[in-house]
Amino acid sequence: MRTAADIVIVGGGIFGCAVAWNLARLGARHVILIERGEIGTASTSRAAGLLTRVRTKTGQTALAQQTRRAIAELEEELGESVGVRKVGSLHVAASEGSSAGLEDLRRVAETCKEPFATIDRAEAEQRVPWLDAGDALDLVMMPDEAFVDPYLLASFFARAARQRGVEVRTAETVIGLAREGQRVLGVRTEKETIHAGCTIDAAGPWSGLLSFEAGYHLPITPIRSHYWITEPRPIFPDDHPCVILPDARAYTRPEVGGLLFGLRDRTSASCDPRSLPEDLSSLRFGDEPHGHEALTESGPLLENFFPGLSDIGIAHYIAGPSTYTPDGQFVLGRLPGVDGMVVCSGCCGAGIAVSGGVGLAIAELAHTGETSFDLEACRPDRFGGIDAFGVEWQRRCAAARSEKTSG
Repeated sequence: MRTAADIVIVGGGIFGCAVAWNLARLGARHVILIERGEIGTASTSRAAGLLTRVRTKTGQTALAQQTRRAIAELEEELGESVGVRKVGSLHVAASEGSSAGLEDLRRVAETCKEPFATIDRAEAEQRVPWLDAGDALDLVMMPDEAFVDPYLLASFFARAARQRGVEVRTAETVIGLAREGQRVLGVRTEKETIHAGCTIDAAGPWSGLLSFEAGYHLPITPIRSHYWITEPRPIFPDDHPCVILPDARAYTRPEVGGLLFGLRDRTSASCDPRSLPEDLSSLRFGDEPHGHEALTESGPLLENFFPGLSDIGIAHYIAGPSTYTPDGQFVLGRLPGVDGMVVCSGCCGAGIAVSGGVGLAIAELAHTGETSFDLEACRPDRFGGIDAFGVEWQRRCAAARSEKTSG
C-alpha cells in the first residue's frame, strides 16, 4: 500500500507533537505523525518538566518564550488548562564560577525583558523552607519560570493537532525510509509506504538511527538523565520555587507534597542508540539500575544546601535517555546533502522548556523553507564529520551533561 502526504513526522514525543500542531496552524494540508507506542510515553514522560525561560545558550531563550505563548494558545483552543505551575525559579550560586553564570543570566534576562530579582538569604530560605543558603554568594529569583507535566503537555499538542486535521497514528512502527539516491521520499511502516514532500525526524533517542539510514551521522548520543522524588513532608510546600544549584550539580522542584531533585553524575552514563529497547522501562544504564551511585557521589553536594536530605525517604526514581550534544545546543534543520528531510532532535535536557519554539521553528522550515528563529547554533553539520556511534563521541556528549549547570 502507498499513501501520499505533504509532510510525515516520525516520533510522537513532545517535539514531534509540537511540530505537528504548528504545521497545522501554518496551513499544511496533509500531515501524518507516526508513533510506534503512545503519544508522549517514551522519553517525554520521563522528563522533569521544568519551564525555564532565561537561557544563556544562543537562541534558546526565544524558543523557550515561544513555548509559554504556545501553551496559552493550546489552552484556548482546547478550553482546558494544562496545569502550568508558575512557582518561579531560584538560582543559587556558591562559587565564583556559578556567580559568573548568574551574571550571564541577568544579562540575558535584561536583553529579553524577562523579570528577575536579586534576593538575600533570608528571603530565599523563607521561600524554600528546606534550603540552607549560608554558602550562597548570589541568589537570583526568576518569577515567571514554571514547571508542567510533560506527558500532559505533549498530549495537548497532539490533541490540538488532531483537532486541526493532522493524522496522528499510534502503535505503528516506521521500519525505514523511502529513498531515491540522496532524496528521502518518505517512510516505510509495517503496513505501507508513505510518500511525503518532507520527512521530519523527531524520533527522540532513536533519531540518530533514522538519519543514519539517510547516510548522515547526527551529532547526538542518548545520555542518562535521572531524578528522584522524596516522600511528602511539610517542608516541601507545593508553591515553593524550582531551585537551580549548579555547585551541587542539582535542580529541584515541588512534586505532590515531596521534592523532585535531579543530580548530574561526574561521569554521565551513555548508550549506543542501536541498543535502545523499544520499551524504555527495560532500559538499564550499566550494572546499577537505580541511580544509587549518583546519590552516593553527588548527594553530599546537595546536602550542603539541604542538610536534611539523608533523613528523607525516597519514594520514586525515574531515569531515561536524553539526547545530548557536546555543546549543549539542539540539532535542528535540514540534513546537509540529503534532500527532503529535516531533523528535530538533541534536546540536551531542555526539550520541554523549548518545545513550543522548536515546534514552530521546524514547522516553518518544513512548510516554507525558512524560519523566524535563529537556528545557526543548532546546525546538524556544525561538528563536521563524526562517528556518532563511536566511544569517543559518546564520551564528549556525556561530558556535556555532566558539566551542565542550568535546569
